[in-house]
Amino acid sequence: MLFQNEKLKVRKLEKKDSYLLAKWLSNPSVLEFYEGRDNPFDLEKVEKAFYDHKDETVKCIVEYDNREIGYIQLSIRR
Repeated sequence: MLFQNEKLKVRKLEKKDSYLLAKWLSNPSVLEFYEGRDNPFDLEKVEKAFYDHKDETVKCIVEYDNREIGYIQLSIRR
């Protein structure tokens, strides 16, 4: 857990979240604001885009009341 304030939580992305990301990123309403409606993500595309271990970006899932509601990422500079 990276952050928690009452019902709001931010946690690191886990392998099990790939299905959730694929669901969100194949929804036309979401794609309107991310990559475009004609560019849906399947599991393979999610794996390539979000689970690159060489990438130093901290990828996170946002939860509210134990329900996943969003995705954020952080860049940590050293």
